[in-house]
Amino acid sequence: MKKYILILFLFLIYQVSAQNNKIYQNIKTLVNETQKIISIKKGEKIDTAYFRTMFLPSARFTVAGEENGKKTHETMTLNEFLVMLTDDYYSKGYYETSQGHIVEEYNGIAHTIQSFYGEDSDGVKAWGVGSQQLIFSDNRWWIANMIWTMSKNGKKGIPKKYLNN
Repeated sequence: MKKYILILFLFLIYQVSAQNNKIYQNIKTLVNETQKIISIKKGEKIDTAYFRTMFLPSARFTVAGEENGKKTHETMTLNEFLVMLTDDYYSKGYYETSQGHIVEEYNGIAHTIQSFYGEDSDGVKAWGVGSQQLIFSDNRWWIANMIWTMSKNGKKGIPKKYLNN
C-alpha cells in the first residue's frame, strides 16, 4: 500500500511541477518541445512519460494522406501514439524540427499550423504541415489534438505562409 501512495505522491509532484514549467506557458514552445522529445539518436529511447505531459489524456493524433489516389487518414489515441513512438523506426534515430508557425489564440483556446522537416535513420528527408489544437486549463497549455500530413513535393509543396522567412 505504501508503494502505491508513494507512486501517487510522485506523480502529483511531477504534475504540479509540469504546470509551472515555462514550456507549458507558451504555445509555440510547447509544440516545439514535442519535436525535441521525438528527435533522438540511434539507441536512445523517447521519453514517453514526459511526452505524455504535453497532452490532454483524451488527445487524438491523426495523420492524413493519400493512398492509391484516395484521401485517407489514421487516428490514434495518446496511448496508441506513445506505443508507436517506441517502435524500432524511432529507436534507430529520428530528427524533426519546426520550419514555421502560425498561432491563433482566443480566450483559452488556440490553434497552430506548423511546417516541419524530418529525417529518419535511413536518411529519408520529408517535409510536412501539422495542426495542433490547444486549451489553457489549470494554469498551463495542453495539446488537445494533433493532425499532420506530409508534402509530396518536399519544401516546395509547403505553402510559404507556413515557412519561416
